[in-house]
Amino acid sequence: MKRRGLWIAAGVLVAALVAGGLAALAGLSDFDLGRHEARDLAFDHKGEQIAGTLVLPAGVENPPIAVIVHGDGAQDRFSGGGYLPLFNTLIDAGIGIYAYDKQGVGESSGNWLDQSMQDRADQALAARKAVADATGDAARIGFLGFSQAGWVLPKAASQEEPAFTVIVGGAVSWREQGAYYTRRRLEAEGVDSDTIAETVRDELAANDALFGSAGEGEGRDDMSPDRFAFVKRSYLADARADIATMQGPVLAVWGADDLNVSADYNSGIYAEQLVPGPRREVRVIPGATHGLLRASIYNYQLASDWPSWKQTLYTVSGRRAYAPGAIEGIAEWISSVTPAR
Repeated sequence: MKRRGLWIAAGVLVAALVAGGLAALAGLSDFDLGRHEARDLAFDHKGEQIAGTLVLPAGVENPPIAVIVHGDGAQDRFSGGGYLPLFNTLIDAGIGIYAYDKQGVGESSGNWLDQSMQDRADQALAARKAVADATGDAARIGFLGFSQAGWVLPKAASQEEPAFTVIVGGAVSWREQGAYYTRRRLEAEGVDSDTIAETVRDELAANDALFGSAGEGEGRDDMSPDRFAFVKRSYLADARADIATMQGPVLAVWGADDLNVSADYNSGIYAEQLVPGPRREVRVIPGATHGLLRASIYNYQLASDWPSWKQTLYTVSGRRAYAPGAIEGIAEWISSVTPAR
């Protein structure tokens, strides 16, 4: 009986190890686009060559296609591989992806810091046209953007009508978002509420003096000259008017535990400003971060703050690192507003 118990225990252990190994392999496969139809697709915009990749779900005729619009930073088309679990989830749901390197990143020429939010909106529309020319079906091409795309995509969707627009973690006011970011950072450091209020007030005053409409600042020690010019160009960005004139279906999504953008405040503005309609929706995902990952594990303001073991965990988790239902819900919504033809 004792030997039989040992064999049972060994069998359970082996099964657990096999299950764990299979789960890890499943997560790793989310970082591989090899099973899909992928091709390079470049386009010209304002004298710059923008390089990207179009990925289509195998065996799906006329799929919806999401043009990806990055957030802040020098991001390549796949955001250093970080976007791949999200992309694979969408592609597995029958949705194509077109992602491009920001100006001056990867294979794209130029400098993304030379752009305004309007420049980025114009570029997103140029990317959509490039995909339409390549596929012959502009009516099924929309946008999926993150964070800073909250100032880009309302402009783009006010100029043309895309098949859909999905904005994840978008802020409405650049100035107010900066204050929220500082407040949450200080809270995480354990700073008392009075000191936080004073620090945020002082920072806003200093930023207004440097970057506001009457700002006369020419630089800041912690910023490169082109970064300073980029922030000065964008500091007063406010998406309210553009949100009110967006065309086509719109889904605006936030993680409830977002440390970068106030989910409650910004979702409330979208609910007020979006013209009501059956294909207009505002969602706040419980237990989700700024990028819709599981907040219980991955809630940091910057991915660079992750300890190495969490980076490894993300790699083996793949799409399971996201808050339950978050990206699946986006895929279902895109499919519902762009039915098969």
